[in-house]
Amino acid sequence: MKSKKKVIVFLLFICSVFTMRAQNIQLDKKLLYKVIDGDSLYLHIFQPKVSKKPTAAIVFFFGGGWVSGNPKQFYQQSKYFASRGMLAISAEYRIKNTHGTTPLECVEDGKSAIRWVREHAKEFNIDPNKIVAAGGSAGGHVALSTSVIEGFENKNENLSISAIPNAVVAYNPVSDTTKKGYGANKLVGREKEISPVHQLKKGLPPMLLFHGTKDKTVPFENASRFTKIANELGNDCKLVSVENVGHGFFNGDFFRKGGGNKYYNLTTYDTDVFLKKLGYVKGKPTLFRELIQVACVGDSNTKAQYPQFLQGFLGKEYQVKNFGKGGATLIDGSNFPYAKINEYKKSIKFGSDIVLIMFGTNDANPKWFLDPKRPTKFNGSAKEEFKSEYLKLIKSYKKKNKNTQIYVLTPMPIWVEKNPKKEFIKERKEALNNWVIPIVKEISLEQDVTLIDVHQLMKKSFKFSKDGVHLTKDGYKVLAKKIGKEIK
Repeated sequence: MKSKKKVIVFLLFICSVFTMRAQNIQLDKKLLYKVIDGDSLYLHIFQPKVSKKPTAAIVFFFGGGWVSGNPKQFYQQSKYFASRGMLAISAEYRIKNTHGTTPLECVEDGKSAIRWVREHAKEFNIDPNKIVAAGGSAGGHVALSTSVIEGFENKNENLSISAIPNAVVAYNPVSDTTKKGYGANKLVGREKEISPVHQLKKGLPPMLLFHGTKDKTVPFENASRFTKIANELGNDCKLVSVENVGHGFFNGDFFRKGGGNKYYNLTTYDTDVFLKKLGYVKGKPTLFRELIQVACVGDSNTKAQYPQFLQGFLGKEYQVKNFGKGGATLIDGSNFPYAKINEYKKSIKFGSDIVLIMFGTNDANPKWFLDPKRPTKFNGSAKEEFKSEYLKLIKSYKKKNKNTQIYVLTPMPIWVEKNPKKEFIKERKEALNNWVIPIVKEISLEQDVTLIDVHQLMKKSFKFSKDGVHLTKDGYKVLAKKIGKEIK
């Protein structure tokens, strides 16, 4: 039994280490690949494990409308594909805000980057015939342009070395730079010169495109039309339509903090499968395509540790995030009314597939619910306010994602005998039993959401109580396992 516990603790440790690393991804090195007009451009390198055979390489170009942006946008993807055995690169290129350039120079720099990587293939131990150009938005345009657009070469480079990649992956790319697409105002009089959809031809490298059906920046129609024409010309071009998402959806938690990895996982998984078919990677993807995002919302019993242990229990098919706040209430006028704090805003941004809501322990404190001077705009009793705010909370998560699965959790038991002198502990226990828990159960029936009766599940866990209200580390492990079994 002891050895089993040690294994569980070790796995949880590994999980926490992985999470910390994901939040602070570091490149292996930067290499200068181009100097032009006094500007130095670098490749941000992520190296795979040493291989006897030459590996494939993938070069990512960041988005930002050819105006702004930085290579960190693709650090998360680069780290992943390096772990899959490819040399992964996130490339700098000239942009308007920094270099005063136009989209034309961006295309040139994209070609320079692919050419430089191919020219140095031997020293990087890569196969010069397995180089992928990839990118998002304007960077997706750069990636497409390296394979489609002729000209715009730097004459000071060795033009006998091809700048055409062997495959292309583009995430919500700009594929039409006329008024039907994006960027016409930046290319007045030259709108079609670097418009990929207007330069399509036979014999292009295989392509994989991703596009959100609700993209308001780069119309989904552009990607659909590009794919149709490319295939009619005999090329291999696949479009993955991602329903109900807008522009930039493919970014993960590293670059777009707080949004979760749902669509990063989806696009990275499909990219992995695409590259495997080409023979650029081996084995199965090491992440799940359909990542399930879980938001844990509540007070100190959520903030403590149970979400961390829940992640370990559920595994990498899930992404669990902790949005708990010590002292939080649903009623207003307390130290931390949940609807007014950052944890609430962050939980909405996360766009969860599952939301676990556990409030009531602090709402049951007479210090708040019996205070006649408690500042609140609600016209009614504290009990009515608790229910009203709970319903608003559920509605806000449903508004963000109508398919969100809501779980309402009754509060943890309170053990008076553990700490009988703790402020209002007897009164809080009475309030929990008399009105808080009944209201939570009532809400679950009225809103047709799933009830997890934590109060009942943990009623025999007295030995894990630290102060009558909170649990020990082992107690939160038990709680996480019980909740996990209810949702898995």
